[in-house]
Amino acid sequence: MYPPIRETPPQRRGLGIAALVLGIAGLLTLALCGVGVILALIGLVIGIVAVVRRNGRGMAVTGVVLSALTLVIAIGFAVWFYGRIEPCADRTRYPTKADRDRCLQERVPFLKSSPTP
Repeated sequence: MYPPIRETPPQRRGLGIAALVLGIAGLLTLALCGVGVILALIGLVIGIVAVVRRNGRGMAVTGVVLSALTLVIAIGFAVWFYGRIEPCADRTRYPTKADRDRCLQERVPFLKSSPTP
């Protein structure tokens, strides 16, 4: 007599898929006022949990890599941006607000001052 055939349970991949989706979404939405950073942090945590639980491990690893890449880009941009605007805070070189605004516009061209009503 043959032994009974044991079916393997279907592999669970929900956390891995979630980590991958959050990693992609974080990278794509990074320019939207830092929304991508929040998504990347969540994706990183979920991805690590998925890797530990072996829940969609390949997708989870990809999600962790994308989330980490998003965070590295965000940190790099923040360091660059701070380096550009920090000299404009020197009140001895730029004593008035108008001087500081002019410095910011020269150093960071995409910053435009809007007139206050």
